[in-house]
This record gives sequence, C-alpha cells and structure tokens, in this order.
Amino acid sequence: MKRILVGEGISAKCEKSLEKMGYNVIKLPKFDRLQEGVAFHADMLIFSYEDSIITHAEYYKENRKILDLAGIRVKTTDEPVSKEYPKDILFNAVLTKDRILFSKNDSTSVLIKDLAEKTVNVRQGYTACSTCRVDDDNFITTDAGLYRTYNENGINALLVDKNDIFLPKYDCGFIGGCSVVLSDSVCFFGNIEEHRDYEMMKKFIQECGKRIISLSDEKLTDIGGAVVV
Repeated sequence: MKRILVGEGISAKCEKSLEKMGYNVIKLPKFDRLQEGVAFHADMLIFSYEDSIITHAEYYKENRKILDLAGIRVKTTDEPVSKEYPKDILFNAVLTKDRILFSKNDSTSVLIKDLAEKTVNVRQGYTACSTCRVDDDNFITTDAGLYRTYNENGINALLVDKNDIFLPKYDCGFIGGCSVVLSDSVCFFGNIEEHRDYEMMKKFIQECGKRIISLSDEKLTDIGGAVVV
C-alpha cells in the first residue's frame, strides 16, 4: 500500500478519501517549536526529494517511530528553527526536476540548498505553501511574486485568488497547503469547487492531463499539504 505523510489536522472525511484511493495515511504530530496553527503542517516540517526527506533533528527524535514506519531515508539538521518568521521556514522551498531552487534563500536549510544547481531567491518565504505543483512544468500559486518568478524561469504558472482557502487562526491559507498531487490527480482538502477560480484551475489541471478531485465536501482548508513516500 502506498504511504502518505499528512498533518494530524486532516479531517476524517479527507483521510477516508485517501484511504479509499489506496493510501496508508501516516499522520504527522505537531512540532512545538512552530506556531500552533501550522505546527503539524507537512510543508513546515519536512522537505521531500526523491526517496528521502529532510527534517529537524529534534522533530525526528520526537517522532522517530512514526517516520521510520514510512520506510524512507531521513536526513536531519539541527539548524535553528522557531515560531518567529523567517526562522520557521527552514524546509519551505520548491526544488524543480532541473534542480532549480525557489525559496527565501537566507532562511532555507543548507541541506536543501546543497541539492540545487541554481537558486532563485524569492520574497515569499512560504514558497512551498504557496505552490501547487501540478507537474514538473506547471504550477498554481496564490502569490503574484512567485507567479512572475516562475514564468520568468520557464515554468508555466497560474495565479489564483488566496481568499477562498481556510486556515484556522490566519486570514487565509495557501494553495499548496490545501492540495496534494497523487499520480494523475490533483486532490484538494475540502471542496475545490467552492473556490472562485475553480473553473480556471480545472481547465489548467486538465490541460496538464490530470483530474481535479475534492477529497471532501468540507470548506477548502490549508492543512500543510501532504507528501507521498
């Protein structure tokens, strides 16, 4: 059975949908060093590449049994991390298949920067949160700066509104945090049809040869995305 790492804040309905799709859902506990509202978010806790993940040494120590169950290699760092931005975005980065790294570089883990052949510094520190990677060449983002930067670097990007994504304790959530790409489908945590730019996203995703799926009929919610391992 395929395994998927997702924050413990996932709703029962979304979890059940993933299980029906053949996934073993492994829930990530919160990390007390991060802000309460995002402390269990996968895009804040780990960085995934190939068959490995990078995470904080303290988080791995606290949750070794859970992460080892995922059956993947784990690389750790003890770089400083805390609740205060930008000390909370150590793993919040986007690395393309061509090893181009998009992130707020001075706040990104050196382990991630070491993987890159080219780095593009961006103002949006929550880079991964703000990006739904439909495939290697087509991204959806809610950030205008990222939208411009992606297109300038050869990525076909779609800019959508951020205000229809719910994130408890915050004004709004992020498109990357409310989505996960599973094989030939782009899945959303909640009802994507309620988003004002649904039709635009549906067309974009279908043109990439993928389906658009709502994992539940609930409010579209940023839970930090998910990582298939």
